[in-house]
Amino acid sequence: MSQMEKTRSTSIARRLNRHFRLQQLGGIFASDLALIVFAVCFWCYLAEAERVAHWTIWMDRSFTLGSGGTLWEMLQGATYTFALRGAQEQVFTVSAGHFLSVFAALMAVIAVCQLIGWIGKCASGAAEIRRYLKPIDDFAQAAERASTQQFDESKFRDLEDAIDHINAARPDAKLNIGDAELAGLEAAVNNLMKRMHESYRQQVRFVDDASHELRTPIAVIQGYANMLDRWGKDDETVLNESIAAIKAESDHMKTLVEQLLFLARGDMGRQKFQPEPLSLGEMLREIHEESEMIDKAHPYALCIDCESTISADPAMFKQAVRILVDNAAKYTPEGQRITLRLRMDAAGAPCIDVQDAGIGVAQKDIAHMFERFYRSDAARSQAGGSGLGLSIAKWIIDQHKGYFEVISAEQVGTRISIHLPQQGDQTSASIKSA
Repeated sequence: MSQMEKTRSTSIARRLNRHFRLQQLGGIFASDLALIVFAVCFWCYLAEAERVAHWTIWMDRSFTLGSGGTLWEMLQGATYTFALRGAQEQVFTVSAGHFLSVFAALMAVIAVCQLIGWIGKCASGAAEIRRYLKPIDDFAQAAERASTQQFDESKFRDLEDAIDHINAARPDAKLNIGDAELAGLEAAVNNLMKRMHESYRQQVRFVDDASHELRTPIAVIQGYANMLDRWGKDDETVLNESIAAIKAESDHMKTLVEQLLFLARGDMGRQKFQPEPLSLGEMLREIHEESEMIDKAHPYALCIDCESTISADPAMFKQAVRILVDNAAKYTPEGQRITLRLRMDAAGAPCIDVQDAGIGVAQKDIAHMFERFYRSDAARSQAGGSGLGLSIAKWIIDQHKGYFEVISAEQVGTRISIHLPQQGDQTSASIKSA
């Protein structure tokens, strides 16, 4: 640090310290003055109560200092006179000299203690001011060094040229200048490029998967439309079959498009999330009743081990649980039971279980089952679907700061549990397998 910087820092510290000392001293004087006024008034009150057995505001009062050359002599000769108004024959004069002398000595002791405390506070305040000023001094020094540093413009031109030739679509895109002074900037740009490439790769994969999923129902619709054009006009069987197939594929495309739009809005931060108090027990009872009414092929069991109310978006949270129930029904043979359960986990937080007796999930597939468009070979052969339902469920549970736990055995069944955070807990969303 230069001499000028040291002088500047010391000057600021002195100004702040001076202000601090004056503020503390003013507080001491104000408190002493208030104490003196209170003590004198209280003594006058006791003097009046001793002689007239009461105190009233309707009195003529005067406080007179004694005559003498010094302040101490004036205090020792002080008198307090009071009388009821209109009763001049009852005039009382009390000597205040003894009280004032004792109180002045006591105030002298108090003043000495306050002075010692004030000196200690000034010393500690100066150290604290220097501690608070240190980051400002460091910042000022760094700014001054930066302002006086000479930059080589050619290095920045080389940096601009290198950035211009980077292609975000290439996985090996990397900035490499080899200048030690620009190493930090180079590392920051490379990290940014890495994240951009990962985002680009995910976007490309998403578009490819979406195109593939949309291509199939479109091809089916086109095939049945051609069949209708050729034979459906005269053959009622072909007509009915084609209409049913076109309607089914249209519904499938509608569902797929709605799921894609949901995830797109979520990725862009445009999906509305409106939390409010939600009773998990009541929500599970509604899902249980709806499932029994919609799905006659499976018996449904409901276990409510506890009652819990959380802050959640009711529609979204119910949608997530509904996705798990529909997924369980899709991969469970007819007649096999599906169980819904509300309980408390080991941490004392609410937990929802959806358990089936279906085909199960291979251990290698559990880590990927919540990825978009991912479907295991067994799932592809067992049932259709877009592979987006569990991705949507995970996005919803992520917004509620919860996580999934998956326990599965092939040809035995699967249990997917939604673990929710305790009050104030900010558990990051993840997937646990067992």
